[in-house]
Amino acid sequence: MRNNLLLIFNLLFISSFTQNRIVAIVGNKPIFESDIIKKSKIENIDYSTSLNLLIEERLLLYWAEKENIEVKEEEIKSEIEKIKKNFSKREDFYNYLRNIGMNIFQFEEEVANGIKLKKLIKEKIIKEIQITLVEISEEVKKIELKYCEYEFYFKWFDTKENCENFIERFNVDDLKKMEYVKLKSSEIVEDILNVIEHMEKEKLSEPLQIKEKWMVIYLKEKIPLEIEKYKKYKEAKDRIFKIKFALLYNEYIKKLKNLTQIKIF
Repeated sequence: MRNNLLLIFNLLFISSFTQNRIVAIVGNKPIFESDIIKKSKIENIDYSTSLNLLIEERLLLYWAEKENIEVKEEEIKSEIEKIKKNFSKREDFYNYLRNIGMNIFQFEEEVANGIKLKKLIKEKIIKEIQITLVEISEEVKKIELKYCEYEFYFKWFDTKENCENFIERFNVDDLKKMEYVKLKSSEIVEDILNVIEHMEKEKLSEPLQIKEKWMVIYLKEKIPLEIEKYKKYKEAKDRIFKIKFALLYNEYIKKLKNLTQIKIF
């Protein structure tokens, strides 16, 4: 406890002589204001979200080091080479580093930390995920129900009132005033798909709000589509994995927060 207090005091003492103040300390890992601003800029997120994500990252890094997770030089070099391949020229890569205010040595440290986190997550979370054939079979049934092609008409309105008036006075001739499309479920915006998959054929939907606009849909036809067994199996397994991963990850972060001293200034 005394060592932790000395660490916090020393970090605050050092930061008091610079404009780059410490915003939080996770275990023995400081988060500087410049870290938050940089992450906000790179990921295009607000200050608060950036701080919360950095707290999680520092928390995982702190415990990765406590678990003595090591990263070899070859692993760092290999990961950086993979990243460089995303740029058409090496010069573009170094320009990117300059734009985010990072030199190559800082970038190497970031990459090394990222590898540590991946190893920790693999060991503590991914290895704990088990997916049964029964779970996959149930998820495949859901996918088969959703994998359809839809023929439908739609019309946009500026207000809910105008949309409701159209629905109230609707007759089949009004289809000429609506736009027609034929789309697979994978091509339809989720908000619209959630409505249309529960509709009866040759019926109008209730008014549907999409951002500031309102929409009404007329479902002409719903056609079930064939999908390869392997694709169904893979998609089902991926869906289950994501759900279980999110649950275990959140539980693990909660556990680490209870075991770690976190100070926000």
